[in-house]
Amino acid sequence: MEFKVFPRRLLFLILIGAFVVEAFSQQPSPTQVTPSAEKLRQHISYLASDALEGRRTGSAGANNAAHYLAGEFSRLELRPPTQSGRGNKPSQLLSKFLQIFPYLAGVELGKTNKLSFKSSASGPSVLDVKADWMPLAISTNAHLDNLDTTFVGYGITVSELNYNDYANANAEGKIAIALSGSPDGDNPHGQFGRYEDVRWKAIAARNAGAKGLMVIAREENFKEERLARLHYDNSGGDAGLPVVVISRQAFQHIYSMPAGSLDEMEEAFKNRMRRPVTARNISITLTTEIIRREVAAANVIGMLDGANPTLKNETIIIGAHYDHLGRGGEGSLAPREGEIHHGADDNASGTAGVL
Repeated sequence: MEFKVFPRRLLFLILIGAFVVEAFSQQPSPTQVTPSAEKLRQHISYLASDALEGRRTGSAGANNAAHYLAGEFSRLELRPPTQSGRGNKPSQLLSKFLQIFPYLAGVELGKTNKLSFKSSASGPSVLDVKADWMPLAISTNAHLDNLDTTFVGYGITVSELNYNDYANANAEGKIAIALSGSPDGDNPHGQFGRYEDVRWKAIAARNAGAKGLMVIAREENFKEERLARLHYDNSGGDAGLPVVVISRQAFQHIYSMPAGSLDEMEEAFKNRMRRPVTARNISITLTTEIIRREVAAANVIGMLDGANPTLKNETIIIGAHYDHLGRGGEGSLAPREGEIHHGADDNASGTAGVL
């Protein structure tokens, strides 16, 4: 593949999620590039090597990959997106190809997470964070004082399925309490499969006017509950309201329910036989604090100018992404962290293809 005349500008940007090329007014003579299996092997072998530890976004391995790619752009005589900067050292030249931006790498609990409730029959009762409940990473940091609660079944709203757990819930200004999962039960291919995710439940709660969402744990042992393990899944920012998971025992304690009644209630909702839960003048006070940890990450951008006097004012973007999952964890095929996820296909291979 030879590039002798470039009719329009190309922007090669290697993003944390992609690779791009843009062109400006200058017309350098880029090094001729001929497809080479050996060169592809070289790029992939380095990017997917143990040394880069899976190129988790913002990690040392990903940063080393970014500098490698910037070096390749320089060798290919691409132009960085800006000519600003001082000095002519190689490191200073390569940094001009990098677009640095803050990346949310993880979350941790703050010091002010508190949950208590009171009813007309008893005084305030405090629940222990980690043992009885946990805020989720998507939770907004907020303080809710003495709010009423409303039970909303699975907390799912799907208009195309004519299904709305909030239809008769009157959630406006209250804390919605929802079951985990969906009416599909354990069927991963059911019609509600995508909607049982907590983020969808949070959207439904927010749209219904709820001030907060509490999701009842699926596991009997709260230590085994997936939602009780604080993690960030890179799927977006906070949900716009406090979102927490509460143990099954804590929920039954709040509602003064006998042991086993929650199982019966879940079965009833699974069979579309909604069973109302009486609040009995219960109010909840909730404070959530999630600390979001940011690191510096980089897109890698190189430009190649076109020669056509008209088309060179246009831009073509070619992209690939060079980051990967690091040592696994949530969102990977191996949920437990530890082993390197090398990301040869399609991350390193796509990036090598752009080079």
